[in-house]
Parts: sequence; structure tokens; C-alpha cells
Amino acid sequence: MQLRSFVFLTAALFASACFAQDKPTPPTAEARAASEATPAHEGRLKIGVALEGGGALGEAHIGVLKWFEEHHIPIDYLAGTSMGGLVAGFYATGKTGDELRDIVKSADWTLLLRGETPYQDLSFRRKEDARDIPNSIQIGLKDGASLPPGLNSGHQVNLLIDREVLPYSTIKSFDELPIPFRCVSTELVSGKPYVFRDGSLSDAMRATMSIPGVFDPVRHGDQIYVDGGLVDNLPTDVVRNMGADIVIAVHLQLSPVAAKEIQSAFSILGRSIELVIANTEIRGLEGADVIVRENVEKYTSTDYDKVDELEQIGYEAAEDRAALLKPFALDDAAWAEYEQVKQARIRTRIGIPQFVRVEGVEGPAVVNIHRLLAHLEGKPIKYEELDQLLTRLTGVGRYDSITYDMVQENGQDGLVVRVHEKAYAPPVVRPTFQVDGTQTDNVTYTLGARFTFMDFAGFRSEWRTDVQVGQTYGIASELYRPFTAVSRAFFAPFVNASQSTFFVYGQSDPKADYRLRQFQGGLDLGYSFSRFSELRVGYGIGYNDATLRLGTPDFSSYTGRVGALHVRYTLDLTDEAVIPTRGIYFRSNFNFYETYPNATQAFPSLEVTAQYFQPVFHRDSAFAIASGGTTFSFPHTGVPQFFLGGVGRLSAYGLNELGGNQYFLGRAGYLHKVFTLPPFVGKQVYLVGYGELGKMYGDPLQAPRLSIDGASGLLAETALGPVFVGGSVGDSGHEKWFFQLGRVF
Repeated sequence: MQLRSFVFLTAALFASACFAQDKPTPPTAEARAASEATPAHEGRLKIGVALEGGGALGEAHIGVLKWFEEHHIPIDYLAGTSMGGLVAGFYATGKTGDELRDIVKSADWTLLLRGETPYQDLSFRRKEDARDIPNSIQIGLKDGASLPPGLNSGHQVNLLIDREVLPYSTIKSFDELPIPFRCVSTELVSGKPYVFRDGSLSDAMRATMSIPGVFDPVRHGDQIYVDGGLVDNLPTDVVRNMGADIVIAVHLQLSPVAAKEIQSAFSILGRSIELVIANTEIRGLEGADVIVRENVEKYTSTDYDKVDELEQIGYEAAEDRAALLKPFALDDAAWAEYEQVKQARIRTRIGIPQFVRVEGVEGPAVVNIHRLLAHLEGKPIKYEELDQLLTRLTGVGRYDSITYDMVQENGQDGLVVRVHEKAYAPPVVRPTFQVDGTQTDNVTYTLGARFTFMDFAGFRSEWRTDVQVGQTYGIASELYRPFTAVSRAFFAPFVNASQSTFFVYGQSDPKADYRLRQFQGGLDLGYSFSRFSELRVGYGIGYNDATLRLGTPDFSSYTGRVGALHVRYTLDLTDEAVIPTRGIYFRSNFNFYETYPNATQAFPSLEVTAQYFQPVFHRDSAFAIASGGTTFSFPHTGVPQFFLGGVGRLSAYGLNELGGNQYFLGRAGYLHKVFTLPPFVGKQVYLVGYGELGKMYGDPLQAPRLSIDGASGLLAETALGPVFVGGSVGDSGHEKWFFQLGRVF
């Protein structure tokens, strides 16, 4: 794939200039058995076609292949690189041009290119991570601190390829395909090109398109394969070595680059890489007998939704070269013979797996995965179900991707599931960034990180520790331990300590500043009903200390022991962790405090939050959020248990302006998608507007019977977290501007 749309990532390609110095030298065995492998009509010239890499622009190749079909131009050998390798690989399995177009049009390219496991498929603990730390940055600690090998693990691309080429799992050579096929990759250890001619067809196609730094490379032992465009983006030499007498190059004609487009360090480096790739294309063009030039200047390498337009460009490009191509056309009888030979090599049979074998992991992990997949034995493969199961496995957080194919052993068909563990993790650390501009004259920040160690105390156990510095200084640690390797029930001892500043504002004026110190330890017993919901019951004991430092107190300073039984239930059926657009979220937190500073009696406390998001039209969503809290009329709690005021909690009011022991708050709003951020920079940018209605009972402030306000602004989901900039106007003269980096919903 071309890298123009990913120039900000091209630092990962620093070695490509070295690779380009070695002229591609495919294995000398390329021509072996060529005369036996080709479905060519005896006595005619054998025709080979090379398809160039170019991201979404490679969809134009489909139009060229369709033109060949309609005009009876045989293809005896087929090779490609990157997207060209993907198109060539699918076509070589006997698919028609129309079938190729259907594959491309039906693919979810947003999911394929984003690379992350869909939020709904994450395990419950990974959902917690995504909600608590709303950014996409992860650092592995397996062998020292390191970033992932790619921004996209390639799991979804793997599933797409596996599904389409599964009938060819057992072929011994790509010469056995309906059209003999090759694809080119760059082997990073040796720095040389590698031409795939046998082995796993799926792995070969995945390797040829693995843009360094963007997609995880494909690893076979000590060999590491990435995108072949670095060394041979138009592999006419490969086709020639396969035995072709006539080589046809299908070339993507890109728009010229203007000097004004080459300004930043990234654009300069990106253009340098493009020139390296262009140099390999020149060598490819020199090796062609006929060149079909597809003029795709108006499109970019990420225009995957323009398949119809790009296909038409490819068709017209072939038509423009009709005078050179038609002499290679077969008459009806010869074409029928060519098609008959090709059709005889097409495989459609997919056996019913009599066994499932798991590779790539060992010990309890094998048992756990096989237990999940065992019900597939003895039943026809249902791709949607299999893809979903394997994707859910990646949602546990241990594995980068999972692939599959079929084998035949002892006369039985079997499904082999290959698990690719993360090479860099676990352990993993996720940094977090929070900037709170609820009060623009007093912007606060907190930096932190979450450290997660897996299998620390047995299989499926996790030791998770959060560290924070800034407006809050703290540490919180929990050991999560299922009772057995397959148990949904678990226990979780925990401890946490923190020191933070608690501000109280009256509209835009500061009223009080408290220093809060908290320490707590305890034990939870819990049950995970599914990846969507969890129940916890536990007891915690510790102490709280609140010291007034400045201003007029809303409540007295206090210090003392805290002991409480708690029951917490969470249900998460939303589609995203940060800015949901569909689904529901519910959380309840009940505490029974047998002791609390300044409280004269034991008392209960309950706080509930419910969220609902509903898509409206194609780009928009409406949402409604309700929350409430109560101490069930127990008045002597020592200090107020709940506070309102701040973004999303009566946004126009001052921070923690209202306090009391009972409240309700409703928020209803609308999200309108404005545009999509570049891949790996972020996701969506929205215009958001909402109204709020709430009441804090017992607050000494002479607030209205009901507190009402409205807010609007710009909300962007970036790689560092959601950024919200807006303003709010409410009753009683409340109004303000605000901004946030951190959780919004």
C-alpha cells in the first residue's frame, strides 16, 4: 500500500532506503513446474499479470481484471504486492471480477483499518480499562518498555482473508491455485525481498500488505515480513520468473506532488519513502511488455468506499490499451477450454471439522480456548460465528490476532486455530491524561498510568495498579483472581490511598478549598455474568481526612475511620467506551457505612447512573442520562455525600456548588458527527448539545426549586482521549465556558 495517507507514521520505515538498494532476487525455484502449473492453452504464449500496490487505489485493478474476462484475455500467472497482492490472491482462487467487487464493497473498512477489537467484544475487564483510561496508548513491558509492533494488529484483515481462502488451506504450492500466484513481502531481518509461493496463502497475502508501523508484521520463526512495496511494488520480474512469455504490468498513475505539500518533517520523510517505492516501480515497468496505466490522480489510498469509481477507471484503462491487449485474446473455443481447466482447479469444499486444534499457546490457555470452540466440532463452519468467537478472544487482552485454516489428518477434516500472542505484552502500562477546565480560571491536571500484570497469581488472574500525580496524588491496587481457571466467580483484595484537592465554587467564584486524604483496604467477592455485566460484594475499611485550607467552609473539616459494606453492579451494552452512539449503560453503587467521620450513626447510601444512546439518521445520535443518589433519609452523615456542579453535572454551575444527601439529575442531548479524524490520530469529531435538569435536596444555597441549564460545544475523540470545548448557560445567572481532556460520559 502507498503510504501517502500515513506520512506521519513513516518514521517506522527508516530502513526502507537500505532495502531498496537490493534489486529483488526471487528464489530461483520460481519457474519449477511452471509448464505443469499453468492452465494455458497448449501452443500459445503464456501471459502473466503483475498488480501494483497502492492501498484503496488497488481497487482499480478489479476493473482491469473484468475487462480481461469480457475480452477473453487469459491470465496464466498472477503476482502482486500489497493491495495488488490482496486483489491478485483473491482472483487467483477463481473469483470473478464481480465477486472481488462484492468482497471489497461488503468489507467494513473502518473496522479493518482501525484494527482494535470492537468494544462490544472486549472482556469486562478490558471494558473497564477502556472506560477508565479513554485513550488508545499502550506500552508493553514484556521485555522492557516497548510500543506495539503496529498500530493495527491485523486481526480483522486476517479474518477476511481466512474466510475467503479457506478452501485452499491444504494446497502445497500456490501453483495449485486456479491461477498460479505469487506475492512479494519484505523480510526485515535479512533486508531482502521474499516471494511467497507456498505455505499459508492467508499468511502470504497478509504479509504483502503489512505496512511497517501501521500493521503488525507477519512472523515465521526468526523471519519478519512486512509490506513488499519497499522492495518490489510492481513485481513484473516475479511473473517473468514464473514462466510468462508476455508480462502485463498494471500500474497506478498517481497525482504529481507540489512543493507546497512538502513542508513538515513528516511530509519530507513520507515523500522520501514514496520515492524509494517509486524506484522499485520503475524497475517493474521496465520489465513489462505491456503497461496498463490506471489514472487514479483524483483519489487517495484510503478511498476504500470508492470501489465503483475506481473499478471503472481500471476498466477504462484496459480499454485504452485494447489495441495492444486484444491480440492476446482467445477465440470462443480456446477460452472455453481455458475456463474449463481453471474451473477444474477451483475448490469450494470446506469440510466439517471433526476436531479443533489450538496452536500458539500452551497450558491452561489451550484448555480455555478449546472449551470455547469445542461446540464447533461436527458442525459446518459458520463464518460469522467463528469470526465473533475469535474476536472475543482478542478482547481478553492477551492476543494480537487469531487465524484459522483447515487440515486433513487420518481421513478427518479439522479446524486449526492459531493464536498469536502479543510479543510486547503483558505486562502492559496505559498512560492517562486528564485536564479539567470546568473553571477556566483554575485549570487542573492529573497524569497517571495503569499497570496490568496477567497470570500473576494463576491463570486469568490480574494484578492492576493505578498511579496518579497532579491534582490528585494516589495509588490503587487490586488483585483479581477467579476461583478456578474457568470460573466466573472471583475474589479481589484491594488497597488504595490518595491525596487530592476538593474545590467548591459558587458560580464562577471560589468558596472553599479542601485537602482530602483517603486510605482504604478490603476484599471483594464477585461474579462476571458475561463480558457485559459484573456484580461485586465486599467490605472496605480505612480512614478519610478533609482539611479546609482556604475559604468559607461548606462543611466542617473531619478525620476518622471509614468502614463500609458495598454492593456494586455494572451493565455495559454500549458500542464505544468514550463516546457511545448506541446502547445502554447502568451502574449502581450501594454502601452501608457502619462508621464514617462525624456521622452519629450508621447509614446507607445508594447512587445510580443510567445512560441510553440511540442512533438517529446516519451521522447522529440522541442520548439520555439519568443519575440519582440518596441516603434514604438518614440525615446525620457527618458531611454531604453527593455534589453537583461541573461539566455533565449541571454544567453551568460552579464546581461542586451544590451538596447534600439526596439528588437527581437528568441530561438529554444530541450528537452530530462533523468529520472523521485521520486514522491513528483519533476517531470522530461531533457537535454536541444537551439540556440538564436536576435538584440537590438539603443544600443551604438558595437555589431554584429545579436547577436547569443547557450546554453545547465541540467534542473530539482523539488518541490522547476525548477533548470537549464548549459553554453552558443556566438559571440564576449561571454561565461559563469550559474545556476538558478526559472522560465526558
